[in-house]
Amino acid sequence: MADADAAHQPPSNNKEAMQHVTRDMFAKASDYIQGEVAATSQDYKLLEAMHGATTDKFQSLTTQASSLSSDMGNLQGKAKELQPVLDQVDVLEASVSELHDTAVMLDEYSKRVESKYKDLMASRHS
Repeated sequence: MADADAAHQPPSNNKEAMQHVTRDMFAKASDYIQGEVAATSQDYKLLEAMHGATTDKFQSLTTQASSLSSDMGNLQGKAKELQPVLDQVDVLEASVSELHDTAVMLDEYSKRVESKYKDLMASRHS
């Protein structure tokens, strides 16, 4: 405690004053440097944590991309397997469309024949 009291008492001569100021300066410089080292250490720990989180995220994204690539390959394979069936559907659709057009033409023809038949029957009865 005597040292603590001596540190706070005004020095009695210039040499003691110089020593007191020098000790005080070194103590403050030491505190400053320790603070800087502590801050740098905390920054480094934060960067390590961020690096770990980033590594985990990229690993997760890599897994997802790999899964998507695999799924896309599977879908392309299924599309190739279905292509012949889709081609048959296109041919069938064209045939159905042609059959529909033929049915419409046949319906129009039958209406004309019916109309002529009615006209013929009407002219016979008159």
